Amino acid sequence: ALHIEPRDYQQAALDAWIDHNRRGSVVLPTGSGKTFLGLQAIADAGVSALVVTPTIDLMNQWHATLTNAFGDQLTEPVGVLGGGSHNVTAITVTTYDSAYRYINEYGDQFGLLVVDEEHHLPAPTYQQIPEMTIAPYRLGLTATYERPDGKHELLEDLLGPVVYREDVDELAGEYLSEYETLHMSVELTSEERSEYDEEYQLYRDYVDSHEFDLWKEDGYAEFLKRTSYDPEGRRALIAKQRAERIARTASKKLDTLDTLIKRHHDDRAIIFTANNDFAYEISQEFIVPCITHQTKTDERTEILERFRSGEYSMLVTSQVLDEGIDVPAANVGIIL
Repeated sequence: ALHIEPRDYQQAALDAWIDHNRRGSVVLPTGSGKTFLGLQAIADAGVSALVVTPTIDLMNQWHATLTNAFGDQLTEPVGVLGGGSHNVTAITVTTYDSAYRYINEYGDQFGLLVVDEEHHLPAPTYQQIPEMTIAPYRLGLTATYERPDGKHELLEDLLGPVVYREDVDELAGEYLSEYETLHMSVELTSEERSEYDEEYQLYRDYVDSHEFDLWKEDGYAEFLKRTSYDPEGRRALIAKQRAERIARTASKKLDTLDTLIKRHHDDRAIIFTANNDFAYEISQEFIVPCITHQTKTDERTEILERFRSGEYSMLVTSQVLDEGIDVPAANVGIIL
């Protein structure tokens, strides 16, 4: 029902997917319309479809889009499996966790499997979703295909090869905003530096004395396994986490943030942090609304709506708005 002309690259991506027997992955940057490509694939395949998403927010977002696109053509509503709903129909959207839980029950009911943010799929439990689905047609969507652990190589067997890819710089200007990235460094205070060095050295000494090769795929897993029964290993893991926290929440970042907030008081800005505590600290310090995974859906919707309308000019978040969620237009992103 959405009479929208696909952009050139969306049509090229769909054609490439069709040419590969409707199997494969499409890698497109955030904001380029991967969801619309998914709708095109469902319409083209003309078979029952299961859409898998990483979060309940994304599931709800997909459900609304699928309903707008196909609601009038379907004899029953778009199904939802997850977040308290258990309604499986010809077009159903679910989360990774719910799909893993129920795939043995419903894996024989779909001809097309669409996996959003597919870089999550190589996790051992999630791999079972495509393995236990009979769907001959498969489409993976992501902006970040490569994983640090190299396990993205599994995606070719699970979903098919990468059939189309566009980088953000290729779409900037015509389809995505031109952007500029500025890196700003801050110093640790003497107390932070002293504690950081002490904790990090404790971690490094343990790793070096046991000859873990952390660059190998199973090296870090071996380290984690050892921490479960070795008290010194456990202390080393805690030391690593403490050192990371010091670096992530360095106090002088707040001084720099203060300067940036004053400089961009007329802009629409989103502040990204690595953990909830830091997000709440910034929220209280600068009186900025905050969204974390703990924020209730109604409150999150209201905050985003006020940000969209301009009532709020800034908001702070911790790794919630950085994947797939439709975020209102902002012209400044501050990543701490």
